[in-house]
Amino acid sequence: MITSDLIQRRIEMFWGYGSLDAPVWFVGMEEGFRITSDVVADRRMLERQFLLPTVNGMFDASRPIDRDVCDLTNLSPFLPNAKMQRTWKFPITLYISLRDGKAPNEDEILDFQRFVLGDGKRNEVATIELMPLPSPDISSWPYGDISRFETRESYLRTCKKQRVQGLRDLVQKYSPKLVIFYSVGYLRDWVAVVGKMPDEITHQMYFTRTEKTSFCIIPQPQYLPRAYERLYEFAEKIRGEITI
Repeated sequence: MITSDLIQRRIEMFWGYGSLDAPVWFVGMEEGFRITSDVVADRRMLERQFLLPTVNGMFDASRPIDRDVCDLTNLSPFLPNAKMQRTWKFPITLYISLRDGKAPNEDEILDFQRFVLGDGKRNEVATIELMPLPSPDISSWPYGDISRFETRESYLRTCKKQRVQGLRDLVQKYSPKLVIFYSVGYLRDWVAVVGKMPDEITHQMYFTRTEKTSFCIIPQPQYLPRAYERLYEFAEKIRGEITI
């Protein structure tokens, strides 16, 4: 059963997938959640996801995914037959382009998602969510019956400030080499995590660095004309500033 205590546990004990010791972090707004016509089954799925074991807030999605949890919706992108997860495609494309010095093809992007992303043993790229509660989309809210979380707005008022500060603390503690924030809708929050306003390198794509960490901020591609062309231009301009 999903209760306010279980949600509070999720808020306090979940940041994402992989390991905070990974040199590269992908940081997004929140996980999606695929709803069905069976509301009871959906709630049970969420409850099981909220009870996944974490270390320092991270669930280790080492492959193969354990058979006891491989049916969970939010672990499905890490399965061998997974389809492309559209919100991760853009940051994966940027990362591989920076790492390899060339644009990846579709198979390379999908293989990275299936076999590398969030894998704590490979420890290459971790995925992190600023807000911890999965939601089907920004216009849906499946927690309306839970006290203090009746609306998305009340949830954000309750939790976002502490999560932004918590993420800033994690960056300072673990010093990843590269952080890629995806979604410019949360630009103000990413700036608060970084501690300064980055430079806009190409339209809606930002970069800055500190002594230990390079930071990229990119949009979701569906909101940006010529998105991939601009992404490769962005990668070319910042490649010399990043060590990964």
